[in-house]
Amino acid sequence: MIKRELPKDRPNDFSKIIPDVEKIINYVKTKGDEAIFELEEKFDKVKLTSLKLNNIEELASQVSEDLKKSIDIIYSQIYEFNNTIKPPNMIGGSFNGVEYGVLWRSIEKVGIYVPGGDKAYPSTLLMAGVPAIVAGVKEIYVSSPPNKINPVIAYISLKLNVKEVYTIGGAQAIAAMAYGTQTVKKVDKIVGPGNIYVQAAKYLVSSDVGIDGIEGPTELVIIADESANPNNIILDLRAQAEHGRLTFLVLLTTSDKLIEIVTRELDKDENTYFVLKVNSIDEAIDIANEVAPEHLSLQVENANEYLMKVKNAGAITLGSTPPALIDYSAGPNHILPTNSWAKIRGGVSVYDYLKMIMYASAKTPDKKVIEASKILAKYEGFNYHADSIGVRYE
Repeated sequence: MIKRELPKDRPNDFSKIIPDVEKIINYVKTKGDEAIFELEEKFDKVKLTSLKLNNIEELASQVSEDLKKSIDIIYSQIYEFNNTIKPPNMIGGSFNGVEYGVLWRSIEKVGIYVPGGDKAYPSTLLMAGVPAIVAGVKEIYVSSPPNKINPVIAYISLKLNVKEVYTIGGAQAIAAMAYGTQTVKKVDKIVGPGNIYVQAAKYLVSSDVGIDGIEGPTELVIIADESANPNNIILDLRAQAEHGRLTFLVLLTTSDKLIEIVTRELDKDENTYFVLKVNSIDEAIDIANEVAPEHLSLQVENANEYLMKVKNAGAITLGSTPPALIDYSAGPNHILPTNSWAKIRGGVSVYDYLKMIMYASAKTPDKKVIEASKILAKYEGFNYHADSIGVRYE
């Protein structure tokens, strides 16, 4: 179905399920493994005898050589992207006699959730796990619904040197990694997409453990001019539509001909598409900046010139580059901000697994810095702060 104007509000039933998810989390916190066994049987329809994957090597051995080679290539591509953008271990400088800087240090324990649903998503484990390896994370734990842990997930887990793989799905998996159980290790941060129950659980545990963000349904905004190939646009929109009927799919174009071809073809589909005529590419970019989409595709002439005008997007593809390439192998991540979160954060990268520690050394600071510090400290009523500064330098 084609629509000609963007919705003012996107549907969001997140708040409606919070009470139910909160009950699941509290049950896991209270009963630990016992709760998880019960919840897995209830929600995933599996009666487990263990919460850990114990035959990972045997399972990984079932992966075909072609698939192993493909995974190895994608692993290297994601690794190089993140290694390229990784900051140095230490950055610093000096001003007014004060030496200062930051140390970049990796998070120690990370939990990765690999969603299930109708399909298994081993590509998500690559996207979440490889940046963690680049950052230097020492302990990586993985959790995924028991009926979705396949040989490919096992093979990737071995490549990532994952400590343990848990056969747990849904909100109970998030709760287990956030608080720990008799079997599941407590982690410092949880990363990974998932359904609305998984996202609600991440939201609820975020006061006790780090999370990457709250990811909603997939989003794609394509900006196109007369030079764009309509068949490419149709394929790109349909590709992202494979994520489900809630996917947000938009074409902004200056071309009447493009609108005619694309709408004629997409009217056959069950998904909803938004196709809008704009007066200029600049106007389209203004709209995209307001939407702040997960994926933004600039299928226009001189795409690099317009790249610098983009303020809000999870990931951008230029020219004829398919957005689906980012979903798999370009290097940037496919775990990206949705629901306009791209206005305040980016996709998962090596930075999600690093923390910045600031430092300062003031052996012979400028007197004006000392006096300014003392004056402001006393103004705020912190006299010992002022004295502790003054006694050292006077």
